[in-house]
Amino acid sequence: MADPHRTISMRPSTATRVTSVGPAEVVDALQLLLQVEYLQSALYTTAVAATGLVPATDAAVFAKLASNTAQPLSLLTEALSTRSTLPAPPPTFDFTVKGAFPGFAFAADQYATLQMLSQIVEDFGVRTYLGQLAVLASDKAALNTAQAIFTVKGRNASQVRRLRGRAGWITGNSRDDLPAFAQAVYDGEDNVQQGTVNVASLASGFGETIGATQAFDEPLTSAQATAILALFVA
Repeated sequence: MADPHRTISMRPSTATRVTSVGPAEVVDALQLLLQVEYLQSALYTTAVAATGLVPATDAAVFAKLASNTAQPLSLLTEALSTRSTLPAPPPTFDFTVKGAFPGFAFAADQYATLQMLSQIVEDFGVRTYLGQLAVLASDKAALNTAQAIFTVKGRNASQVRRLRGRAGWITGNSRDDLPAFAQAVYDGEDNVQQGTVNVASLASGFGETIGATQAFDEPLTSAQATAILALFVA
């Protein structure tokens, strides 16, 4: 069984540079990332504690995913505290996602749904972190914290996609077989323009447009990420 920390991830950063942001924007970015960690922690800790949900073949992976949320929660909480800010409390999450996964209750016969939720929240996490790196660029300590977490997010996302038999990266803006609400997590991933370069034009023989979209992840804005998070809040 592959360890999430040992899975190769093809998720390079494409964050837009920001010339100047103030402390309020840094705090807002850290609070947003903390909410992402709350979401993932709630999903994985509940899944690991559920009886018969995760098969023995994948138990080590989900245990690692659960443990991988503990340190980011601590680091982000500390980063907010050192900036004289109280970390926002975790909300109550609805993992039926407003009924998109009707009846999901971490039951023993619902592993396929858990896998789908894992893909959604991990792909969402990668894009949200990517979007906040530019905001944190004015605060070196906060940026370093987020970057250290971000690299593990990429590995985790690749791992949960492969558990479902999917490629470890996103193709175009495809949500695969996920429910319609998940499209918001993938919108914009079909971009092929990186800075002044049309990457598709450089990918001759390597999938052209398809290869170009697979090679880069795109950032979610704070507003986009907040709207997606709201879908999971009870």
